[in-house]
Amino acid sequence: MNKELTELELQKLKERLKEEFSDYSEIAGGKNYRYIHLETTHKLVCKLVDRLDVGVDRKVLEISALYHDIGRTKDIEDGEMDPFEGHEGHAKHGAEIVEDYISDFITEKQLKKIEEVIRNHHSKASTTEGKIVQDADKVENFGVSNLWRQVHYAAQNEVELYESLEYFWSDAVPQFKDHIEKMHFEETRKLARKRLEKHKDAVRQIEKEFKAEDF
Repeated sequence: MNKELTELELQKLKERLKEEFSDYSEIAGGKNYRYIHLETTHKLVCKLVDRLDVGVDRKVLEISALYHDIGRTKDIEDGEMDPFEGHEGHAKHGAEIVEDYISDFITEKQLKKIEEVIRNHHSKASTTEGKIVQDADKVENFGVSNLWRQVHYAAQNEVELYESLEYFWSDAVPQFKDHIEKMHFEETRKLARKRLEKHKDAVRQIEKEFKAEDF
């Protein structure tokens, strides 16, 4: 089965998702950030699957990408979410609750596949759909756009400028490289490497400007 979501189905699924991730603020992301992450991951999987010579169920793939973090709704407390704390069970929780949002768009067989992708999106993917979602989820955090999260985190936690920049080189870059090595497809590894180099260039430029070395 390779039928993708219709525009109307996609719109309704996004509306339900946006309702869950609205009116809150996320550390290293800001207001309603999780919805933006999920929408972008969906766009990435749609582009990625068109470049890969693999057989997938498009509905399973698209809905899994959109809802892979639905379990993080439990992490929103008093209008705030810390994505680095208390999130260990969000994949399992997401697999348990996703049916409530999507059951009217899919078959029972598709539901089981989506639940499996969500349950395993931070562990070992057992399906092609799961591997694509995992890679897209990782790639979405690569690139110059990630500076938004870096700056937002620093501002919220009163981290000094040079401390944040040092963290990028000493901790974040090795983590990014490790993520690249664990990706399933060369297409995503290539995109991640390209985005990482652009991110590094942007940080180098910030450092030069603050040190007046570009003058």
